Order: sequence, then C-alpha cells, then structure tokens
Amino acid sequence: MAKTPFWKQLDWSLLRRVLRIAAPFRSLLWISAFLTIMQGLMVGLQPYLIQQTLDVQVANRDVPGIARMSLILLALVLFQALITFLSGYFSARAGQEVVRTLRNYVFEHLVALRMKFYDKTPVGTLVTRTISDIETIADLFSAGLITIAGDIFQLLVILSFMLWMNWKLTLISLSVLPLLLYAAQKFRIGVRDSFQEVRAQVARLNAFVQERITGMQVVQLFHREYAEYGRFERINREHREAHVKGVFYYSVFFPVVELIVALTFALLVWYGAKGMLEGTVAFGEITAFILFINLFFRPVRAVADRFNNIQMGLVAVERIFKLMDETENREQDGTLDATGIKGEIAFDHVHFAYEPSTPVLHDLSFYLEPGKTLAIVGPTGAGKTSIIGLLSRFYEHQEGRILLDGTPIESYKLDSLRSRIAVVLQDVFLFSGSVFDNMRMKDQDISEEKVAEVARAIGAYDFIEQLPGGFSFNVMERGSSLSVGQRQLISFIRALSTDPAVIILDEATSSVDSETEALIQKAITTMLQGRTGIVIAHRLSTIKHADYIMVLDHGRCVQWGTHEQLIKQEGMYQTLYRSQFGKSAVEV
Repeated sequence: MAKTPFWKQLDWSLLRRVLRIAAPFRSLLWISAFLTIMQGLMVGLQPYLIQQTLDVQVANRDVPGIARMSLILLALVLFQALITFLSGYFSARAGQEVVRTLRNYVFEHLVALRMKFYDKTPVGTLVTRTISDIETIADLFSAGLITIAGDIFQLLVILSFMLWMNWKLTLISLSVLPLLLYAAQKFRIGVRDSFQEVRAQVARLNAFVQERITGMQVVQLFHREYAEYGRFERINREHREAHVKGVFYYSVFFPVVELIVALTFALLVWYGAKGMLEGTVAFGEITAFILFINLFFRPVRAVADRFNNIQMGLVAVERIFKLMDETENREQDGTLDATGIKGEIAFDHVHFAYEPSTPVLHDLSFYLEPGKTLAIVGPTGAGKTSIIGLLSRFYEHQEGRILLDGTPIESYKLDSLRSRIAVVLQDVFLFSGSVFDNMRMKDQDISEEKVAEVARAIGAYDFIEQLPGGFSFNVMERGSSLSVGQRQLISFIRALSTDPAVIILDEATSSVDSETEALIQKAITTMLQGRTGIVIAHRLSTIKHADYIMVLDHGRCVQWGTHEQLIKQEGMYQTLYRSQFGKSAVEV
C-alpha cells in the first residue's frame, strides 16, 4: 500500500490557526519571504559566473576580465551574506513575535480556568505547555515554513541553471536523487516519532520535578530522598532514550547523504572527464556542476529536517490548542457590578459535587444578614471549604441558588465580586517579592501609607517594621523567610487592603502557637467589624462570639444557632466541644 505523502500528513488546520496568530506580523513574514527569494536567485549565479570566468576569461587569457569577474563574485558573495543575515533575522523575529503572542494567549486562558481544571492537571504539564512547547513553534518560522519555501525555490533556480547549461550533466547529477529522497523520507518519519515521544517525556519530567521540589519537606520528612531519586532516575533515563532515538536517525541520515553526494561526484567526474576528452564538455562546466551539486543537495538534505521542524512545531501546536480549546472549565463572567454590595448571603437548597458520583453539599440552605458573622464547624470532609469555593466562584454549584444581596452570585462580574469578598486560607501563599507587593495584590494602586494603616489596625505593623527593610523585605518563594503566623498576618492585611464587604477565614489559627493565636484573634476581631464574616475553625474557642454557628456533617446542616444555644443541645457541636475542653466545660 502506498504511503501518504508528507505534505498530506501535515495538519493544515493547525497550520492555518498558527498563521492567523502570525497575521499581525505579516510584514516581517513578507520581508523574510522576499529576501529568501532573492537569496535563491543569487545562489545559482555564483557557479554560472565561475563557469564563465574559466571558459571565457581564463581560456582567452583575459586578465582584466578575470579581475572584473573576481570583483563581481566578491560583491555577489558579500551581498548574499547580507541577504542571508537579514532573511534569518526577520524570520526568527517573526517566530519570536508569534511565540510571545501565543504565550500571552495561553497564560490569559490559564488564569481564566476554574479550580476544577487545576485539580486534575499537573502543574509541570502546564509549565511545559506554556514554556517549552510554545518555544518549539518559533522553529515553524525561523527553520520551517519560510525556510523550506526558500529551499524549494533555491532548488528550482539551481535546476533551471543546470538544465540551461548542460542537460546531460544535469541528468547524470540527479540520477541518485531517488535514493536521497527515500533516505530523507525514512529520516523524517523516524525523527517525527522520536520527537513526539520526547515531548511526552519532557512533560512527565517537568511534572515530577515540580511536584517533588514543591513537596521537598515531605520527601525529607519521610526519608524518601533515595526512593524519589530512583523514580527520577528512571524517568530521566526514559527521557534520554527518547532523545537517543532522534540522535540515531541524525547519525545515520547525514553519513548516508554524504555517501550519495560522493556517488554523484564520481558519476559527474566520470562523465565530465569523458566529455572533455571528446570535446563536448568544457572545464568550466564541470567546475560549475560540482558547485551546483553542493548547492543542490544542501537544501535537499535540509528539506527533510525542515519538514521535521514543521511537524515538531505542529505537535506542540496541537498540545497548546488542545489546552486553549478547553472551554468546559472556563470561568463564566456575569454582568453586574458588585461594588456596592452589603454582604447579605443566602444558600437556597444548594447541591454541589466536584465529581458527579461524589456529592459534597446536599440541599444546603442558610441565610446570613449583612454585618453578621457565621462560624462553620464540622468534621473533615463535611464540606466547609467547598462553601468558600462556591462563594468565590472557584467552583459552580449544580442545583439550587447562591444569593449575594438577593442576586444570584453568577450574575456578578468576577473581578468585581472577588474584589468585595476577601478570603484568608489556612495555607497562606505569598509570592517572592516584597511584603508591600504581596499586600497590594488586589489593587496595584494602593499606597504604602494605606497598607501601613491597615497593618496598624490589626496589630501587625510592629513586626513588619522589625523586618530588615520593613515593607521592602523579600518574603522569598511561598513566604519561606517568614513564620506561619507572620504569613497569616500579611494575608490579613492583603485581604483588608481593598475594604471588602465579606471576609472569609479558613482555619486561620490552626497552625500557630498560642501567643500568635492571641494576636491573630485580635486581628480577626478588627477585620470582622462592620463586615459579613464566615469563619471556618476546628478550635471552637475561637468562634464562641460568632453571631451564628452552623454545624456541617456530610454536606448537610445538622445544627444552627449561637454558641450558648448549641452547647445546651445534645448533638454534634456539644460532642465536639466536649472532646476539646472536657465534659466539665460543657456543664459550666
């Protein structure tokens, strides 16, 4: 069965999508294409001028003519070098512009996806897509589309010169071309397959390294250093083997090409020498054809590699567009402005599940007046954190309604909604940079004076001033240069910096000592004044003064009331309180 030609194996729909992204930079592409055509035209002139010099000026001992032709050849070589430089520069520049634009598109798409997508996708895979896969696309332009078009045009120009000068020598020179095309086809298929395997192994390697570096504390805590090294060594070995396959094809292909070219030279010398003895071939013609063969087979050798660059780029493009075509988990924006909301929250028969087969919240209903504080308690897995995700619209509920000031929460613009709802998580994430930069993440226009005012209000100003550099202190990656309590206080300032209407605190004191807890409790009291608050806590001592307490169990509200009301009832709250403070505390 006949094999499909390489041009039919290309995914032209993907290629068209890439070219649409490159449309704003079409001027660079047209300049590069024009220069490539100029380069192809000049390639054929050099051997022809050498043939004319040898067979005319040298044969007639025309010394001034030899000097004139030498200067013309020198000028041609210099001009050709300039054209080659400009062509390569503009094609590479176009490729980098496309890479920059596409990378912006991908990152813009990533920040608009729901948390559900990130729950299932390894971070290392996304890093590979955004960085190395996109970088491969640059080769589509710098060593792919334009270059291969230039190579093909150059072949046509050279072939035209050869046929015009001596068609018999041309046929002798091209008699081994089928062998070269066959070798190039085998090389192209082998390298394409090896590249696809390499990209898969790169994504796997990135995901493994990123996860282990992020969780290095756990790796060392459980003495998994050697075990994880063994796993890394296996993945790294598979990555190497994928690369070695590509190296093998390159190592075989180019010596085979050199052998075919040498065979062509042998045929040319044999036939040319015979023609010179018979007077049908001139010395200059043989010299020109030797140069033509070098010039002809150079792009033929490169064309196979060029098509691999295109295929490699298209493999990367396919992965990237598959990511960008992910619309199921894309956040859906509303139309209403949430700037003036008061913070009235209502859950009306809400059902929610991360996976359809595993419900998390069942028919949950509650109402919270503006300015009141609701504490949510319950065992692990009860659905407490899921409520935060729904209020912030990180996830979407499947049934029921979530109302904010009487309006369905999905009706609000996301950026406006999240600017009015501040969330402080148990595991505070700080980005590398200054304390001040982390505090103004919600609004880059907030002044340092405003941040300092908030810091004083919650009692965190003194500890910040004691840091080297104060608000300019570099917290390092994930805030590693600060204690857990210090990171928590900075997150409070970050949350309050935009004066939100709703404050949500998730286990804000679960990982700090008693002294820091007292400071944080004071800060929490300040934060919640005049605002609607939702507090999730395992330590029941921190929520005694909440206006309402809701006890969740398996996604259902099993108790509701104040601390005084719930402590008197037989139920889960009393059981939790007794387990933390003893039976006597309940009786008192």
